Amino acid sequence: MFISKKALALGTLLTMSASMNVFAQSTSICDNPIQRVCKETQAQRAQRDIYVNKLKKEISDEATSKSTPRIEEMKKKVSKFRFIKRLIESFKIRNQEIMRAAKSRVAGIESVVTNEKNISLLKNNMKQAIDESNIDGASKDNFKEIINSIVVGNFADFIEKTGLEDNVLAQLLSNACGSDGLVDNAFATTLNNQRYVLVCPGFLITLSQESSERARMNTIMHAMSHEMGHHIDNSKVGNEVYAPFLQCISKNYVTRFNKTKDDEKFCKDNAKEPAKCDMKVTLSHAGELVADQWGIKATNIYARNEGMNRDEVNTLLTESWAKLCGTGDEGIHPTGDFRIGTLLRINPEVSDILSCGSNPTTTPACTLDGEVQF
Repeated sequence: MFISKKALALGTLLTMSASMNVFAQSTSICDNPIQRVCKETQAQRAQRDIYVNKLKKEISDEATSKSTPRIEEMKKKVSKFRFIKRLIESFKIRNQEIMRAAKSRVAGIESVVTNEKNISLLKNNMKQAIDESNIDGASKDNFKEIINSIVVGNFADFIEKTGLEDNVLAQLLSNACGSDGLVDNAFATTLNNQRYVLVCPGFLITLSQESSERARMNTIMHAMSHEMGHHIDNSKVGNEVYAPFLQCISKNYVTRFNKTKDDEKFCKDNAKEPAKCDMKVTLSHAGELVADQWGIKATNIYARNEGMNRDEVNTLLTESWAKLCGTGDEGIHPTGDFRIGTLLRINPEVSDILSCGSNPTTTPACTLDGEVQF
């Protein structure tokens, strides 16, 4: 770190990050998950965002200054008719300069998440989650092979090293990290049969400001496990292995989801068979729901393996899920309130590790095994 007003702001940010953990101890996830994860951390997250956004603006301004002449020079060499080539090269240049500007301000940013130790820990937690599930043996073996095959890396490295010439992929990657690369996001994608989980520069910058390695791991645990889970969700391996879970969701929670335009049309065409409509809406959200299930299992295993006490687990889950606070349902992702207040809170494994006791709702928990009453 450098000594300047920026360093002073950074130190203040780190202090606030640590104080957020202490402040959030007043309510248990058992008692009120939305209060704990979202409301009690709202002021601290807002203050943190002020400092992180200031840092990102400085990085963005420097990257713009350095990348603009490089992009103009590139355009002289690449025909204007090769639009996709220009777009990809612009992404590369922009992300190179983002990372250079970030590295000058934050030591070790390139390995804040994607270092060998973290990747091994994340994958081992996922494979243990698979082993502890009740899916069939062949699926377990297949899923673990898939997890082993995933390349976990930084988006900037990926886009620089990979020859991208596909319009759809270019739009996907741009949208995933934002046009400036500074969105707080990680995402799963597949290119030429290679599976990836990639971390956007913006997420690396935010994570680098956490007060400790434990806080960074807490923040990424669910997000990264969720993204790895997308490589074994129902869209990749079929609905059959997840049928008990999907049927439970369709039966008990489908009214909590918004319909896509396709869902609306399907449900109108099948108005006499509401169960078909319910399953169609469930399947529109299934990828995210399944990925969340794997994320929850892997996070619980991490807490257990680390020997965390109840307060530490509350902190882990708060930091892992807080970025979902206030998020909406566009027909694919369930709302943050549903994911935190229902999927997380009444998950039997979460309830067990937090010693929550009985299910606070009249509806069952939906697990990979189907309905669970407790």
